[in-house]
Amino acid sequence: MKLSRPSAVVTLDGRGLTPGEARLAWVRLSLGLGAAHDAAELAAGPGSPLAAASPGSRLKVALGEAGDEETVWTGEVSEVAVTSSGLRLEGLAATVALSRARRSQTYLRQSAADIVRDLAASATLDRIQAPLRFEAYSVDDRRPVWSHVLDLARLAGCDVSASPEGGLRMAPPRHGGAVTLRWGADLLAWRVAAATAPAAASTAALGAASEQGAKRWHWLRHDPVPSPGDTPAYLLGALRTRDAADGASRALAVRAGRAAVRGEVLLVGRPALRPGDLVELRGLPDAAPGPLRVLAVEHRLDGRAGFVTSLAVEGT
Repeated sequence: MKLSRPSAVVTLDGRGLTPGEARLAWVRLSLGLGAAHDAAELAAGPGSPLAAASPGSRLKVALGEAGDEETVWTGEVSEVAVTSSGLRLEGLAATVALSRARRSQTYLRQSAADIVRDLAASATLDRIQAPLRFEAYSVDDRRPVWSHVLDLARLAGCDVSASPEGGLRMAPPRHGGAVTLRWGADLLAWRVAAATAPAAASTAALGAASEQGAKRWHWLRHDPVPSPGDTPAYLLGALRTRDAADGASRALAVRAGRAAVRGEVLLVGRPALRPGDLVELRGLPDAAPGPLRVLAVEHRLDGRAGFVTSLAVEGT
């Protein structure tokens, strides 16, 4: 897809502005999986209506062809700066609310998805899927809710990201349905490298439920890791059953395996691409790598390069 007239619509506190109306110089959106909240940066010339923004103002950015822009990022203004060349705005996705919230709660016999839905109930939720089940799981207010969400996702082998509308997403890595990117049509540059996969850590069950029955999940095992290997084994209080520990170990192994392939891809602007998507490079002069998983997306729109999208990718 080649954009003949790339454009943006910036909506500040409900007021939509075209690039001309906003006196927009450039916009950059950084989307990713993991700990960082999706970020937006905008620059505008003197006299821009965006000068009405203040920290906490609602902000939304849509990108695409003129007249057919689609929402890519939704959040709030985190910083407003006046510079010698005009105005600079920075923003964070709506998931930032979870970095401000704190909870103390113990959950019994609930899945990771159930726990996240309850912890993040005050924020916008998009899609929460994580079947890993805990006999007991405790959170406390020494850390923000966002930190607990990341821990649960890591144990369950899930990705954490934000939807275009700023809703929290937590789901297993996607399989199938790769987006095709063609050299000569979509691709501008790429670099994909193969490397030695890092050693995968494992987890061990802290409780005796597997040996003594499910009702004995609270019994501590005398020797949880009787045969230590060459890789680290984690003992986490939340993993009281062997099923939970085995599931977490598989997630860590899969994550380590994907890291054997890493790369960057630059292409003509694709507003629909999100972290966690699968892409496949076609028409390359040399052998093309297999499907790649998108770890991070950066969209940039300016008067010099137009609308371009860069991807950080890994193997599948």
